Amino acid sequence: MMNSQKIIHIITRLDRGGSADLLLKLAAAQRRGGREVAIISGRTVDPVADCHEYHRQTGIRIEFVNCLQREIHPWLDLQALWRLFRLLRQRRPDIVHLHTAKAGFIGRLAACAAGIKGVIYTTHGHIFHGYFNRLKTGIFIQMERLAAACGSLITTLSEAEKQDFICRRIAPAARIIPVPNGLDLVPFLEAKRGIVRKELGLDDKTPLIAWVGRFEPVKGPEIFLAVCQQLHQKYGSRIRAVMAGDGALNEKIRQERELRGLTDFLLLPGFRQDIVPLFTDLDLLVVTSINEGFGMVILEAMAAGKPVVAHNVGGIAEVVAEGETGFLVPVGDISAISDRLHLLLNDRKLYTAMSQAASQRAAAYSLTAMTNRFDSIYQQIQPASLSASQP
Repeated sequence: MMNSQKIIHIITRLDRGGSADLLLKLAAAQRRGGREVAIISGRTVDPVADCHEYHRQTGIRIEFVNCLQREIHPWLDLQALWRLFRLLRQRRPDIVHLHTAKAGFIGRLAACAAGIKGVIYTTHGHIFHGYFNRLKTGIFIQMERLAAACGSLITTLSEAEKQDFICRRIAPAARIIPVPNGLDLVPFLEAKRGIVRKELGLDDKTPLIAWVGRFEPVKGPEIFLAVCQQLHQKYGSRIRAVMAGDGALNEKIRQERELRGLTDFLLLPGFRQDIVPLFTDLDLLVVTSINEGFGMVILEAMAAGKPVVAHNVGGIAEVVAEGETGFLVPVGDISAISDRLHLLLNDRKLYTAMSQAASQRAAAYSLTAMTNRFDSIYQQIQPASLSASQP
């Protein structure tokens, strides 16, 4: 691949979350590799990073198109389509890499109209389950089918997500490529334990069970509250729990914590950017998502050598090796989650083995591996290869 290759990334929003953070890291890695990289984002209220500082450190310019937004709004969507069309026609990038559903839809239409051949759409997660009502989900499926007709390649986070796209007749298998998320593993290898525990007022010996994510229905935070109640009844103050994050259910979670008598047991420190110290100081991670394309927090926990107990949904089973790096349980099975946590809390030999296996498994999900995978896919985006695989 030529190092002078011009890449434009387009994402629906750069608000805090795994997709935005991953995009910024991917773009920075590509820039270090000598590519000319730019980022276009839709309306962003709570950016995942300081955009001016990011530009200073990487040389990558971030441009905002505020009419591009997550919700369906026909007039603004038409404006966004026109703006992206003009930008792409003017700049003529070699690769247009689209991220998340709305940017993926409007961006593919704009790139097609602008005559851009090198187009790739990365989903960043399962949008067909748990996010929207039945009507809106149906609309999104139709939008995906329409945009897929433009001929771009699609990358999913897992093989399970790829099969979901195929079953819904969105695109043929030849044009869908699973690319797992990647993580910069070095900070986890160099991390020192105790920073976050000191802030939270915990000693190093008290087991700490964590839930990390957005306080949104699809992430199932209320399920973890029920798990905490069972753990509190069994262990009292001998262990502690933490929910790191915020979101639409923030106030409801705080009220429910008080009603369940968990104020001292369950800590709510809010959204955390110090991910490496946080995962270094916890002992076990619980993931209660109703649907999850991949689960970046799972990879972060594994990189820190922490076993995971998670719902067996989406692509999680491709990340968590059942009985080796953690446990998979049915959705909403609070007793099953509590039982697995109890086992890991009381079997030190098992915990140590899973911790070591988690660290080893995380090594396969490096940021470098992901970047190289996308480089390889970029090379496939040629008019001949796309036309040969049209449905």
